[in-house]
Amino acid sequence: MSTTLLYALVMAIAQIVVSLISFFIGYQSDKMSSGAWFGIVPLVVSIVILILGIKAVREEQEGKYLSYGKGVSTGVLIAVYSGLIGAVYTYIHFTYVNPNFSDYLIESSRIKWAAAGMQESQMEGAEKFTRMITKPWVQSLFGLLLGVFFSLILSLIISAFLKRNPPEDGKVSA
Repeated sequence: MSTTLLYALVMAIAQIVVSLISFFIGYQSDKMSSGAWFGIVPLVVSIVILILGIKAVREEQEGKYLSYGKGVSTGVLIAVYSGLIGAVYTYIHFTYVNPNFSDYLIESSRIKWAAAGMQESQMEGAEKFTRMITKPWVQSLFGLLLGVFFSLILSLIISAFLKRNPPEDGKVSA
């Protein structure tokens, strides 16, 4: 198994575990409004795994060098592979594990909408939109696209710190 695929699998499993923890402690249901901070956890997990994955690829290279482009492409590949696995799980999660997610989200959101002074007709429109974007296949697609996008940004930053160019004289050290 390639290093990139290994770290993608680790990232996917870690994100699935975080999603299940969020579900079981109620942050995807009745405690949704108080669990917004929990959304930072997947970001931290992604950063750590991308750093470890890009470093591992660098350590495999002859002379332990890593170009900026190789680091970025490694991070993006980890995200794409992980995102594909995650998209399948997201569909399963919101279809079978937490099929009432949109109801909880709307219930939580209606309180905020009312506090913001939205009229009932506006809330009904917002509810229709919310139901549309919380369908399992939409969540899977957006999860994949956003995951790859944010991982690209993270990989651009991480690779700037982890790149290691070969010496100018062209000699490879052991």
